[in-house]
Amino acid sequence: MHRPVAVLVSPVWPQPGGSGRALRAWDWLQELSAGHELHVWTPQAQAATAPWPPGVQGWAGPGDLQPGSARARRLGWLVPALGLHWPQTIAHWQLPMPHAAGLSAMVRAIGDRPVARLVAFRLYSHGVAAWLRERLPVAQAEMDLDDWDSATMGSTAGALWRMGRRLEALLAWRESLQYRLLERRLPQGYDTCWLAAREDLAAFPGARLRPNRLPAPAPAPAPAPATPSATPSASAPATGCFNLLFVGSLDYAPNQEAALLLAEQVAPLLHGRLPPPWSLAIAGARPPSWLRHRLGGPGHVQLHADLPDLSPLYADCSVALLSVMAGGGTKLKTLEALAHGKAVVASAHAVRGLALEAGKHYLPAETPPQFAQAVLDLHAQPGLRAQLAQAGRAWFVAESRRADAEPCACGGGTVP
Repeated sequence: MHRPVAVLVSPVWPQPGGSGRALRAWDWLQELSAGHELHVWTPQAQAATAPWPPGVQGWAGPGDLQPGSARARRLGWLVPALGLHWPQTIAHWQLPMPHAAGLSAMVRAIGDRPVARLVAFRLYSHGVAAWLRERLPVAQAEMDLDDWDSATMGSTAGALWRMGRRLEALLAWRESLQYRLLERRLPQGYDTCWLAAREDLAAFPGARLRPNRLPAPAPAPAPAPATPSATPSASAPATGCFNLLFVGSLDYAPNQEAALLLAEQVAPLLHGRLPPPWSLAIAGARPPSWLRHRLGGPGHVQLHADLPDLSPLYADCSVALLSVMAGGGTKLKTLEALAHGKAVVASAHAVRGLALEAGKHYLPAETPPQFAQAVLDLHAQPGLRAQLAQAGRAWFVAESRRADAEPCACGGGTVP
């Protein structure tokens, strides 16, 4: 007996060790493939030869999409409201080519079999989803907005402005307005819309909650000392160094701002106050050359670019610093630090959408002096560091179990 067919349209290659978007796409892949013959389309070429789980067929279409013309995009910058009826005017919007090879091959493979579920991941996948719905009999069409794109772009514009990148900030603000107009119309054509953060539900009446999740809880961390020690090295990892860690995709403006805040404002405050040896590791994919230059100088700050596995850094980490002040949804970097059983110092934005309690699961900080003081407190009080790590890890394990039992919720209720 053939299993029902499902289709996932994702702008990123779903993978368990990738970016936040890749992890959320992987979560969808896991759910849909459990009960369906799943077809995944992504514009990323490497997915064509990537190993896929059993029962999953991947389709890559690097030449399937085309952006709007330069003229259309210029019109969008001048008159953002055009994006409501002409998405080609939005800078990152792309539509299927008339003869999209990867998409056409997927349609031929599915044939006339009905598609039980079609999930479009992110708002800008709507053009591909609409193209498929014209060619496939779709029973249930769903859109995973993930976060509130217009709010995310707006806060990203703020991060760009604070970094002095004023023209990029203005363009991001204009795009934020365009997405806000699209958010009023496009999701209404789907049977179900999903969001990652409960705080975003108010902006989309009828949307349902699908929290961000990691594929599985990380192995339990090694026991940390329960009482303060007379020597700093006794409270540090096996390396004897007090290691601070920030993780985030470094081609993303909010993460760039967070990394620079730590490297250029927090680290100098620790010089002479935090006993050596200590280090600040900043790890992430695709850092631009200008950021490499600003983070690559000698000293306590160490840039780790494009690492295939972050486990060694987490193993040596004493404290995870989550200094993001912009972005959207909920932060998988926060979940990842808790999963690894690390004491966390976080901004309010970093714990947005997560039911974490300040002082119990993490130490709060918003300014460079507050981040520096929290680091000094955790260095001086290994017992506090152990308590935060254990409480954060316990919260993560409990939330993972609850999410597996009740994966999706609408407002205050469970969705079957």
